[in-house]
Amino acid sequence: MGKKIAIIATDFLEQFIKDMITELDMGFQYHIFTYEKFEDIKDIYKKIGPEYDGILASGSFPAHMIHLYYPEEKRPIGCFNTDDTAMYRLLLKLLQQNRKLDFRRVYADIMELFGGNLTAFVEGRETMPDLTIFSNETFTLERMQKLEEEQYEKHLNLWKEGKTDLSITRFSSIVKRLKEQGVNVYFPYPGQQYVQNVCERLLSDIEKRELEERQPCVIVVRLLGQENSVSYLRELDSNYIRLESMMMEMFGNGITEFSLHRYHYGMEILATKKDVLKITEDLSRDGLFAELKKRKTGWNFCIGYGFGAGIAQARLNALNACHEAELKKNTSYVVTEKEELIGPLGADATETFMVDNQSYRDIKSKLSPITVSKVMSALEASAEKEITAQELAFRLGVTKRSANRFLSTLEREEILKVAYKKRTTSRGRPESVFVRKEK
Repeated sequence: MGKKIAIIATDFLEQFIKDMITELDMGFQYHIFTYEKFEDIKDIYKKIGPEYDGILASGSFPAHMIHLYYPEEKRPIGCFNTDDTAMYRLLLKLLQQNRKLDFRRVYADIMELFGGNLTAFVEGRETMPDLTIFSNETFTLERMQKLEEEQYEKHLNLWKEGKTDLSITRFSSIVKRLKEQGVNVYFPYPGQQYVQNVCERLLSDIEKRELEERQPCVIVVRLLGQENSVSYLRELDSNYIRLESMMMEMFGNGITEFSLHRYHYGMEILATKKDVLKITEDLSRDGLFAELKKRKTGWNFCIGYGFGAGIAQARLNALNACHEAELKKNTSYVVTEKEELIGPLGADATETFMVDNQSYRDIKSKLSPITVSKVMSALEASAEKEITAQELAFRLGVTKRSANRFLSTLEREEILKVAYKKRTTSRGRPESVFVRKEK
């Protein structure tokens, strides 16, 4: 089934877009939502329903405004601008009409607005400005709306004052208004190949997003307690039966495809990345954690979310994430397909800690790969490339006892060594200072 794309464009460009897409015949369905001024875009977007797979905007300004108005929008957004080829094509057409055309009497906002010069562009000394990436701080909604009106006034005033013979604008929203005022204004229409490339890129992004959403995710929920306690072991099976019932109820209400399994390491839920992003509100909050807390079971538990290219990688990442969550109890962590650790999601504090363990993959340890990466990252981040248990506990947000265990394990495995001891307070024993052991 073909993709469905919502196109946001001015009514001035509507027919051009229809003709272009008909010629390209790329197999996607579309509907054009037209606007007159930038200020209309906020309301125009509200008309775009969830049935659309992606959005195509006639310009980077409208596309950027959608990002600012609706940062929660996750569908791919593409845009086509005026490129060098379109500009040269228009200039060639103008020169054919008037061989004596003086470019010093032509105002082209696409060049002047970003500090360029049309004459220098014609002579090949400058290129078109890059309009693909905008800073949220520099290009605010207010500034972009002002720019549209400012450029309309500038084109009109230069024309009325007799300082220009013609105008070239990239703002298709002001073309009709300028023509109505008698301004000799032109718009550089993008070429077929350029528009085709933009559409192909958008379709590719849509396909990539759909594949990512179907990517497998494993969630591991583990109940914690004194494992040598008779009461804990006696109640463990019944508690997991209760947990399974809760999971069936919670997931059955919002997820159509999932499976539950009980293993020795805890309860495992197999779902998709799309569903997990929904549960965790794009990894900003853990809805599953909140639901378990709300039910007041009295359990201590940890949750690990794992993404992966396949189920095996997702399961391994979930177990690593669960291992990290176990250090603090009643928290949850995520390990992505890029082996980045994010969390804790279930804590009151929303600070996110991310670490890439690629650099330490060669280290073989009883500790989990993520734990090794966190310890080594903390050590490498210190000014002298050394660390104490107290410093490690502070950096990782764990107890000093846990930090000591990490460092002692890596010392026994001859990955770290004690370089010297130092006293940080007037009382107590001096602390060991650990460094990485040379191979």
